[in-house]
Amino acid sequence: MKKPICSAKMMVSVFLILSLLFIATGKHAIAAEPIKVGVVLSVTGWGGMIGTPMKEAFIALADDFNKKGGLTGRPIQLYIEDDQSNPTNGVVAATKLVKDVKVAILMGPTITDTGMAMISIAEQEQVPFAITGPVIIPLKKWVFQVTPSDSLNLAYMLEYAVNHMKAKRIAVLHDTAMFGNTGWKVVQSEIKRYPDASVVIEEKFDVADTSVIPQLTKIKAANPDVMLIQSTGASSGVIAKNYKQLGMKIPVVAPPSAGTPEFFQIGGAIAEESKWVFLTAMATVGEQIPPSDWWRKTHYDPFVKIMQEKYGESKRVMIFHAVAYDDIRVVLEALKVAGTDSRAAVRDAFEKIRYVGMNGTIAFTPDDHRGITKWFGAAAAIKNGAFTPVELMGN
Repeated sequence: MKKPICSAKMMVSVFLILSLLFIATGKHAIAAEPIKVGVVLSVTGWGGMIGTPMKEAFIALADDFNKKGGLTGRPIQLYIEDDQSNPTNGVVAATKLVKDVKVAILMGPTITDTGMAMISIAEQEQVPFAITGPVIIPLKKWVFQVTPSDSLNLAYMLEYAVNHMKAKRIAVLHDTAMFGNTGWKVVQSEIKRYPDASVVIEEKFDVADTSVIPQLTKIKAANPDVMLIQSTGASSGVIAKNYKQLGMKIPVVAPPSAGTPEFFQIGGAIAEESKWVFLTAMATVGEQIPPSDWWRKTHYDPFVKIMQEKYGESKRVMIFHAVAYDDIRVVLEALKVAGTDSRAAVRDAFEKIRYVGMNGTIAFTPDDHRGITKWFGAAAAIKNGAFTPVELMGN
């Protein structure tokens, strides 16, 4: 039997090969280190009807990005925290993500109050915050407003009421959360642009209220030309139910946040019968926009495909999915521009972004972090239990 040949030269060759494999494997491990992104959402609590679809979209889009190779081989790893629709919990969650998990970026949240509360964390800890809550804030170094703010939503609602519906006497019904109170301040400012129009009555309610009959009774007595609602889906459903109970006929304009499944369950039929108008995102009526439309081909249809591959063919895209779509797409764009997940580099990259997305054109500068410069919205009505476009805006 021949003895195996094992020369010193062969041993050196094997050692070199193994060393190269080790080095290559080590480099791959370093290159594949995930980019940590923190997300705070209201998955439960009264904001859950908004936060749950946002969570679905964040997960599906991150998975799709990772399947396509991530950022030069590095996947996105989402760390999602549920604030239970409580701003205090949101601050605790954001602090945990920034200090303990050491995320490179923050995304979210769902509700305005939590968004405002999280801003101080982003500023103090110097972490980029791509905010989705419809807040109105002065320029902050580390905070970037990705989605339309209350001011933009309310400006369109008021403009539609005055110019399209020819309303002169305006009623405003809003919740007492920051979303509603901020919206009321915007109406007070924006109404000055219409010298022939005025707010004849303003009423408010708590988001936990199960009846707004006293407020609607006063509004009915004021006999306005239109009533603007500033609240979310379930609360808007209560408004619709009481509206019908009082036999009201006043035209209504509602915001994007009203059009949730909870609203349809409670007040969808009433809003359809009474011809309420919803100023909402184009994604709400995406399936009814012609397939040849550039927006649908570029954003809506590809997004629907991603969502259905993740959750099944029955999954339908709604406005809150679209909010998350733009948020994570802008974050990914900032990471690409930065070429790193360094917080400071990503922050600087945000100010160079020029992005046309699902909800509009977004551009940041060192002097303006408000983002949306052109909104892709729609005036929609409810027909046969679903939204149908009345007019497209900005597309």
